[in-house]
Amino acid sequence: MSYKTDRLVSLFPDAYAASDQESLLYKLLDSFAAELIQVDDAIKRLLKSHWVNYAEGEALDGLGAIYGVQRRQLRDQNKYESDDAFRLRLKSTVQVYAGGGTRAAVVGAVRSALGLPYRLEDLALPPEFARLRADIDQLIRLEEFSPKADRKASSDVVPVEGASRITLEVDAATVQASRPRIEWRFTQGGGRRLQLQVDDLGFMADERFIVPSGSELVLTSEESGLLIATLDGRLVTNQFSGLAGGPPLMPAVPAGRSEWIFSAVSGLYDVGTFDRADSFDLPQFTVELVWVSQEPLTFDVYVPFFLDQAVAALAAQHGYTGKLLIFSGLPTERIQEVVDQTRAAGVRGSVHFTLNFYDDHQMHDQLRIDGGLRASEQHDQSDSLTVGSINQASEQHDQEDRLVIGAICDVSPFDKSHGFV
Repeated sequence: MSYKTDRLVSLFPDAYAASDQESLLYKLLDSFAAELIQVDDAIKRLLKSHWVNYAEGEALDGLGAIYGVQRRQLRDQNKYESDDAFRLRLKSTVQVYAGGGTRAAVVGAVRSALGLPYRLEDLALPPEFARLRADIDQLIRLEEFSPKADRKASSDVVPVEGASRITLEVDAATVQASRPRIEWRFTQGGGRRLQLQVDDLGFMADERFIVPSGSELVLTSEESGLLIATLDGRLVTNQFSGLAGGPPLMPAVPAGRSEWIFSAVSGLYDVGTFDRADSFDLPQFTVELVWVSQEPLTFDVYVPFFLDQAVAALAAQHGYTGKLLIFSGLPTERIQEVVDQTRAAGVRGSVHFTLNFYDDHQMHDQLRIDGGLRASEQHDQSDSLTVGSINQASEQHDQEDRLVIGAICDVSPFDKSHGFV
């Protein structure tokens, strides 16, 4: 009996006795009611399928298809993520579309693809674990403007005003100027009065300084831009000064076009020593300019290769026992697809996997002094039985001389030496 059966029974007059549960009419109405209940359940499921909180199975897959999101195939190639996991991830995906390819959207999408929530606020960590949340946030990093090594080289020496000169025309596609590394190699003749000029910037060498033929001068810079010069591995920075005086500074490669003018002479009178490195002819040399360009419309995402271990190590470090990985993570080879789906149009994003090792390499010094005190007393007891033989021999050699005098009756006593015979 169900509420549907009661409703159908109430439609018949009492004369039909439809309320009698043993009657054929009641059983017929009850079977109709069971079918109507199944239809009601189907309609309820249909209504629920329009809501991500209640949709299941194919209905949930259909909602995901609206945003181009499919159920993930897990690392075990025969399994797919559950409805609950897919539902949580689908909710996070809506925020990706709201973000519109921003830094937060890309990082959140990658974070979600690896098993972490799209927004770390969803972890609901207690206030005392704020540092743990900050460390998890640093696991996945996004750096805009991918670095790219660019190179410009030339050996086309042109004589200009009594000096050998090479002009490098550099057109750098970068969003940020960077200081280069220069390799200046002399192939014929020694070089004096070395000079590099970029617009009004540059430096020059003392005329007594010479780069012998076959030698290489490497020019780099400190972070502050101060020049570092080495000749065949020997530091010679003190031989250089700025074009306008003062310390030598390495010019930076700017965005766009720039000209780098290298010049050198040889055979200076009153300075040169022609029996050594100097020559009468102008020196021949090659120059190579290497710098790092920050490419526009690019970004790099750095992801731990072993994210599970990284998250577990952070949880153990901060003493947190709750669950941090709430999704089933995708295989690492599919993270690039996630980045490509999230990035803005016309922007190139690359994924780089990092290896983080959480072994403890701390060294500890310990001083230990061991001392021992031992006191011993000896209370040994021993019983001994000595068995020996005592052999005593005695001899008696007493001699007695006796003179017997005849006894006289009534006179001689018997205790004296008297004889009666």
